[in-house]
Amino acid sequence: MMEPTALLPVCESPATRWDRTRNCFMNPESNHNIGTRSAGQLVPLPPHPLLRRYYDQDEARQRFLNDLFNRTAPQYRNIDKATGLGSGLWYRRKALLRAGLTAGMHVLDVACGPGLVAQCARQIVGPAGSVIGLDPSNGMLREARRGPCHTLVNAIGERLPFPDACFDFLSMGYALRHVSDLRDAFSEYRRVLKPGGIVLLLDICRPRSPLLLSLSRFYVRTVLGIAFSASTGNRDMKTLMDYWWDTTEHCVGADTIVAALKEAGFIECALHELFNGLLRDYRAVKPEAVR
Repeated sequence: MMEPTALLPVCESPATRWDRTRNCFMNPESNHNIGTRSAGQLVPLPPHPLLRRYYDQDEARQRFLNDLFNRTAPQYRNIDKATGLGSGLWYRRKALLRAGLTAGMHVLDVACGPGLVAQCARQIVGPAGSVIGLDPSNGMLREARRGPCHTLVNAIGERLPFPDACFDFLSMGYALRHVSDLRDAFSEYRRVLKPGGIVLLLDICRPRSPLLLSLSRFYVRTVLGIAFSASTGNRDMKTLMDYWWDTTEHCVGADTIVAALKEAGFIECALHELFNGLLRDYRAVKPEAVR
């Protein structure tokens, strides 16, 4: 776990932020609304079935992911350039703006990886706003520190170490497949957003076109997997690209994700698609408080 100084909640004055943050980390039971499960919890909804090629039981999934991302983090920016054909940052920025991110907002970027979405968000919110990046992989957080977002937290999206109603905007870039339970994750996202807050989930998905599906599978698994493994001398790169495609191909459909957002209490749930469903952006809003 990172040191408490890495976390600066954005909904209070600087002095109050530090006192509250230190109390949350040093005495987790002091605020029962931080990262806790509610009574009568629903049946878990994983984003894809158990992939036994990579881990034998779900309890081993997070350890597998952390180890894999720790070993491949230095090459992740190059992967993004190859998979997005150089358009990655441009597309992320456009998606954030389309979803409603504006100057002065306070943003939480969940599963921030090397900080690409956080970098774009930081440019949009400007000095009056703030961006916190969160990721369970220490390797990814080391890469993220190279960017403009320096407030980084080691944690998972299903257990967010923040008080209620802290953020105006929550983003998650191409990592929805890595949570253990969509219901847990979406419940936490709603909890930490302020009333009227926006959640934006960027995803790469199984396209509907059989031809595009075959081409995408060949490009990711074969071309990129072999090329990155050979060029870096890191055989984990082939495992990463195989896993990335397997989770893409077996991930739950858009209807399931939208339904889970609504079930978590979000409204205005919308889906934006490109390339026959290969790229999907989910946007939803936390309802305003009832007066």
